[in-house]
Amino acid sequence: MKNFLTFSLLILFGLSFQSCLKDSCSGTREFVQYTPVYMTKAQFRKNIQSSETRKLENPGKMYFYQNYLFINEQGKGVHVYDMTDEKNPIKISFYDIPGNFDIAVKNNIMYADNAIDLIAIDISDINNPKMVKRIEDYNGIYTNYDPQLYYVYSVKSNVITTINCENPNFGNPTFFEGGIANFDLSSSPKSTVISSGTGIGGSFARFTVVNDYLYTVDQSNLKSFLISNPSDPQLKNTNVIGWGIETIFPYKDKLFVGSSSGMYIFDNSRPESPVLLSTFEHARACDPVVVHGNTAYVTLRDGSQCTGFTNQLEIIDITNVLQPKRIKTYPMSNPHGLSYNEGKIYLAEGEYGLRVLDVEDPNKVNELCHVKNIHSYDMISLSKERLFMIGDDGFYQYNVSNPKQPIEVSSIKINQ
Repeated sequence: MKNFLTFSLLILFGLSFQSCLKDSCSGTREFVQYTPVYMTKAQFRKNIQSSETRKLENPGKMYFYQNYLFINEQGKGVHVYDMTDEKNPIKISFYDIPGNFDIAVKNNIMYADNAIDLIAIDISDINNPKMVKRIEDYNGIYTNYDPQLYYVYSVKSNVITTINCENPNFGNPTFFEGGIANFDLSSSPKSTVISSGTGIGGSFARFTVVNDYLYTVDQSNLKSFLISNPSDPQLKNTNVIGWGIETIFPYKDKLFVGSSSGMYIFDNSRPESPVLLSTFEHARACDPVVVHGNTAYVTLRDGSQCTGFTNQLEIIDITNVLQPKRIKTYPMSNPHGLSYNEGKIYLAEGEYGLRVLDVEDPNKVNELCHVKNIHSYDMISLSKERLFMIGDDGFYQYNVSNPKQPIEVSSIKINQ
């Protein structure tokens, strides 16, 4: 009997131990996954040329010049549309530029990033672009894992995956695994001064032209290029700012640089060498900036690679640029890019659509309109009547003569 009891206890212990081994936890979540694509220098340093028009699949930033709309296909190049008839955008060309995310234009010369290089392209003949100069390794940043391969772009896809609780990434809304970036969908939904001869970009721009200078920002630097001869850009100065630099916005004789931790204000009265005047710090979050008069408008959002935990519009008094002060903060849903025009802020709210805000009184901002059922991440307000908007589902043009009732004029949907 004693042996039987001992045997029974051993069985129960074994079953309990086995049960403990099987006791685990896991979670199934949907992520936006970005798988990096690498190329050799020979592959991305090819002659830039136009090709047959392509479908708009992964829209990035937009830029408007003369009557042409340029939409970046993230990491692959630039779609070109003729906007002469604003009700009927005509797709006319695609510029094949590996590793491209940003552009700016002056006097028919387009400046574009080409992986680790900066290139100047003559677009006088819009259907026959010609590269006129290449500055190799212009930003000095290497994002390659193999010395022979360089990061060019990422392939975006939605994935559903099960993560075991023993995985160190369990519970993280954002993580990198095997060189692949993952952003949790449950937490992350998917006015510039125009100088003569230039175009206009959105609030997420990293390239901007002011008179005879092209300014670019990368993750940590502000660079100044002399372009008095547009075909021959010359690097003149590099300001090392810090990490997490995201956007640049010119206003009068100042440059406003947005970062994941704050806004930097540079004096641009000596355009070759901008001088840092002050920094306005905020909670860590993605941070595009636009400016009008003595006021700066900054959006902060969560659920992104910036790993922030706030969604708001901050209004900042820059009357004294040496001591910028927060006027007021307004809660938002998931604010992205924004644009100012005549007392109105047009605000991209990601999957929550477009908001039109009356900001005449910074202490009492009123919502005039909320357009839903679209995705938006950036705006260009061309005039008090004409608004460009871009999002994950494509490009939209609105007539905003009545800001309380924007009217869609035309659109360019993805996969078109």
